[in-house]
Amino acid sequence: MKAEDDMKQAQKELKVVEKQLDTKKQFLDMMAKAPTPSEQRKALLAMFAERGINPIEQLLEYTDDGSVPVKEKIALWKELASYTQPKLKSVDVQANVTGEFKVMTVDYSKIAKSEIEEAEVVDIEPEYDEFISEQDKHGN
Repeated sequence: MKAEDDMKQAQKELKVVEKQLDTKKQFLDMMAKAPTPSEQRKALLAMFAERGINPIEQLLEYTDDGSVPVKEKIALWKELASYTQPKLKSVDVQANVTGEFKVMTVDYSKIAKSEIEEAEVVDIEPEYDEFISEQDKHGN
């Protein structure tokens, strides 16, 4: 009896897997039949040729039309430029920067004026040469 129950359970699981595989196969078949961007482009160009339309010439005609507002002409020129001039892309710069940063705070409300005048400034850190010009480094 246990073997029969296990067999029924296995058959149910098999049906679920077969259904998933069938769905995946249908999806892959649809993807294989879908037109590529190149095929889509060819179809669009064929449609333009059939109707005697040249989109670039049409856009150029609008830029010469005096009734077209300047903002729209600018948008047309930008669109036309996108066919001849590459668009600049942002460059992702990644770097690991390490260093030290010290912050000193002084509560001057608790210090008398005479103590401030007598205080000595002590330079604990070495000078940072990268902030000094080459001319100042060499004393010229």
